[in-house]
Amino acid sequence: MQTAEEKIRGILRGGAVATRPELARLAGISPVMAGRIMARLCRTGEAEEAGSAPSGGGRPVMRYRAAADYGTLGLFHAYPDTGENHLLRGQLHLIDMRGRARGRAREGIFAMLHAESLDDWLDTLTRRGRTVLRGLALCLPAGIPESGLAAHLAERYGCRVAELSPALALGIENAREDTLVLHLPRHGVPQGALHRHGHTTPCGPLQLLPVPADWRTLDYSDNTLVEEMVARLVMMLCCAQAPRRVVLYADFWSEKLTSRIRYNISAKLREAPALPRLAFRDLPVAQTAQVLLRAAAKI
Repeated sequence: MQTAEEKIRGILRGGAVATRPELARLAGISPVMAGRIMARLCRTGEAEEAGSAPSGGGRPVMRYRAAADYGTLGLFHAYPDTGENHLLRGQLHLIDMRGRARGRAREGIFAMLHAESLDDWLDTLTRRGRTVLRGLALCLPAGIPESGLAAHLAERYGCRVAELSPALALGIENAREDTLVLHLPRHGVPQGALHRHGHTTPCGPLQLLPVPADWRTLDYSDNTLVEEMVARLVMMLCCAQAPRRVVLYADFWSEKLTSRIRYNISAKLREAPALPRLAFRDLPVAQTAQVLLRAAAKI
């Protein structure tokens, strides 16, 4: 669960320019606590004053924002390369403390990820103090072997390293109560996140759930198989989590396929007290990166 300071930091890094009372309301904390946090963030240089707001006749009320030059945040996004060679394509994005991109992303191909995979890239960036890393977000495909990458980066660069997924980022962005978000990347393992009681939490390893085929080698031209794979996944998660709404993001939807999936799920869950509302959303890889960047700015 986030601390009050982490909530304030995330709000500011998301681009907000707000007064202390506004930050207190957004973070769900008292104005006194918000004032103490802002005093500390301004003292360390992470936040700065951004002009005053009208006060209704009294003393002007100061607005605050994230200090862009306080440091840099990084997002490493890895996903299966198109083709049958089972390689990974990785992109390293840099953003300032207000979520704005710093230069072009660096990109490469990886046969596998290990603890030192990003050292050369990040050492070049941080050499001679040109870039101070304040945080790193790692978005890695589900089902890859544990590499120790997160622990290694946290120790080597002395910054917070958070694990992120498209589903978690989309869940944070939607933030609708009792909503299950599923991200189904083509030739990749699905990932999910549930927003409940004001918090978004990732689902467990979905690749372990029993489905008719391997997601990584699935033939997406076989609508019958794709329909059954998606319907079974949704059914199992609905039985376990009982969400009111399920939003599915992918880049292979068609009107015929989504209609068949709706019918399949309603048949499988016909004994359930209430069927969840289903929403199908398109999400190409390029848009996925933008969603992740917005979420990474709040780590």
